[in-house]
Amino acid sequence: MSRTNPFQSESLTAADREILAQGLSALLRERSIAYELAVKVAVARGLVQPDVCDFGLPDILRLSRVI
Repeated sequence: MSRTNPFQSESLTAADREILAQGLSALLRERSIAYELAVKVAVARGLVQPDVCDFGLPDILRLSRVI
């Protein structure tokens, strides 16, 4: 089944795009820090490192490119 994208970037104003870009940038920063911390903990404990997908980093980057 194909997924439809309810997000239509063409319908966004410049102000909307700026707000979304700032929000995604802040989210990416926070999630990146959380990922780095989780990696350090995993390494220190000899565990498998978490996947970046667990923190949604690829999704955030993909959305950033869309807007």
